[in-house]
Amino acid sequence: MSAAPDFLEAVVGYRAWHVEPDGRLRPWTFTALAWARGANEAVCARDVRHQPPVADCMCGLYALTDPADRRLDFRADQAVGAVAAWGDMEVHRTGFRAQHACVTALALPDRADHDQRVALERAAERYGVPLVAPEQLSAEALRHGAPLPDDLWGPAPVWPAARPPGADRRAAAAAPAVDPAAFGTGARGIALDAHLWVETALGAVVVGLTEALARDLGQGLRLTLPEPGAALEAGDRAATVAAGGATFGVWAPVGGSVLAVNPKLIEDPGLLARDPEGAGWLLRLAPRDWERDASAVTWGAAASRHYAAVVARDAARGDAFADVRLERLHALPPVHSAADVLAVLRAERDATRFADAGAVHVELGGRVRDALAADPEMRAHVGRLDQVVRFALHAPEAELVLDLRGGEARVVDGVPAGATVDLELSCTGDDAYRWFIGELDPSAALRCGDLASSAGTGPTLRALALLKYVRVEAWDAAPTWAR
Repeated sequence: MSAAPDFLEAVVGYRAWHVEPDGRLRPWTFTALAWARGANEAVCARDVRHQPPVADCMCGLYALTDPADRRLDFRADQAVGAVAAWGDMEVHRTGFRAQHACVTALALPDRADHDQRVALERAAERYGVPLVAPEQLSAEALRHGAPLPDDLWGPAPVWPAARPPGADRRAAAAAPAVDPAAFGTGARGIALDAHLWVETALGAVVVGLTEALARDLGQGLRLTLPEPGAALEAGDRAATVAAGGATFGVWAPVGGSVLAVNPKLIEDPGLLARDPEGAGWLLRLAPRDWERDASAVTWGAAASRHYAAVVARDAARGDAFADVRLERLHALPPVHSAADVLAVLRAERDATRFADAGAVHVELGGRVRDALAADPEMRAHVGRLDQVVRFALHAPEAELVLDLRGGEARVVDGVPAGATVDLELSCTGDDAYRWFIGELDPSAALRCGDLASSAGTGPTLRALALLKYVRVEAWDAAPTWAR
């Protein structure tokens, strides 16, 4: 295996964020993790053991390599800018995921309205970067690093002739060098995430389901196909395939007009399952922007290997075809505007950290128990209280009892027999979590009623002055709004 190349400069890239009115930049996927001024280090929101970027995960700080990439949309609730990235990187033809990155510039579109302009100006001030015209973004980015070299993937292949021995296998992802008006020589590839094979033949682009998806369809297929002449953009839903209790979307891998649908499927939908990569083809398209759209398809012999790896990876996560399963897509919250996004985020933020008393017992009680068991000095500090302290929680209804008698400290299941509760503290499960990680101000919580005590303010604060030594590390897995 050849070693990955090392770069002497930071790598420049381009990306978009959701921009808040105060100028804070948040990624669209993991909104809880806002970008910071200066250096940002990637963290994995799925697996705390990962040191991003990890090849079979989605973790890392994302960026695109082309400032003209059509995914960089200058819409009102979005900021487009440049980043400099370094550290470990997962590099692809159109972008990369990096271990470290910082914002270096933001773009101010000509048609920005007042609110967008103000938000972008605040973002530029918050992150300490210039606000430039979109056409100047690339020049500003190159002041802080260098683009990925053009020869990183090796020479572009001549299609369909075989590449010379030793050529970089990743070059198979390039678009086939054929005349899009004629397609005199057939070339075949796979749109990996869409689970579609794509073939240049008969003067057009022919599209069909991969065998991996089709073999799980079973009997009783029902198809919805577009009308010939229909106009599609790349990524539009062109057709649906239903079987049993599942419905899958067919997302157009290239934009253009529908020249024909497979007439045999209208008479015999089962042909799709029996011969999906041959007689069961779905659509024939006349591409509109072949050079652009073809680059999103993986071409050649390597396509099958890459696709098999994608299916195996997603199957290990629970569903190999989740990206095209309409039941899954329809289950997502409907989002039509920034207000809808905020409504979803607020609803998730207001959800309680602990689902029930069992979760409190395992997730919070277990961590407190382990912390006390592992730290004799902590036990000695809180053991000076010599009391039984009960946290009576609501949202959810639960209890957490600390037996601090005899110079010891331990978490117990319920009040010990023959003992009485010397101090009872009432709060929500979320506030109990905040107390044990050191983020709850007891004086303020007592004043505003978030924390209630069975004793007076003075005795309560004296007791809490000792209880503050019971500390656990914050964790990210439990709160539903951070998932």
